[in-house]
Amino acid sequence: MPHGRLANIEHFAHNGATLVDEVIGAIVPRHIVFLHGWGGNRESLRGIGTLFQHTHQVHLLDLPGFGEAPPPSAGWDTINYTDLVQQYVLERLSGPVVLVGHSFGGRISVRLAARRLAQIRGLVLMGVPGLPQPKLSRARLRQLGIRWLRKTLIAAKPLAGQKPIDWHTRTYGSKDYLAAGPLRPVLIRAVNEDLSESAAAVACPTLLLWGTDDAETPPWLGHGYKKLMNGRATLEWLPHKDHHLYTGTGAHLCGYKIRQWADAHADA
Repeated sequence: MPHGRLANIEHFAHNGATLVDEVIGAIVPRHIVFLHGWGGNRESLRGIGTLFQHTHQVHLLDLPGFGEAPPPSAGWDTINYTDLVQQYVLERLSGPVVLVGHSFGGRISVRLAARRLAQIRGLVLMGVPGLPQPKLSRARLRQLGIRWLRKTLIAAKPLAGQKPIDWHTRTYGSKDYLAAGPLRPVLIRAVNEDLSESAAAVACPTLLLWGTDDAETPPWLGHGYKKLMNGRATLEWLPHKDHHLYTGTGAHLCGYKIRQWADAHADA
């Protein structure tokens, strides 16, 4: 049984960027690390994290550019984020680690788990993008049409000016894209990456948590990750939950699903 509690905030710098880690919970060599989605911060997954504070050291991260963590270079991509989190795990955490990643944080978690560090004993992915859309899907065809239109407007800029391009951005840009500011180049790289090879390389037990009403990372992505992980992943559906499945009662439901899964995998 744990003999005390942790509650402190750490800053960790590597390769020109800094993450912030709020550490809470039991003083035990058993860690669960929460990586938030794009536009979030360490508060995003706190509702789930606090449910594990009696059995784990809980790490609530602010990734570079979010919360209290200063932005990284505009040249960064998810590989750079992964390098940073990996170095933090290697230098600061002693004992087995479970990664819990939502959306953008899930991208980083997939990449890190694919590197097969001995410390990474389990992976929980919640509404994670990163797989290519089916070639003949309506969403795929719409995406190609939007990209073609933008390229056309950019080519026509000498004649038509900037206004048509600005219209395209306002009309078709996602909320994350419009609000990204100096992190927009980082977001563009992340959105266009394919994590299929990384997902297939994950060897640790994995729990996939997906909301049945998730329109941002639709259910086909959950099925896709499960297939790529070839028997190493468990897919659990949260009825009537959307992309932010951890909000409200979702925090306790996610926590319950994670606890059940962890109990079935002794190392997690």
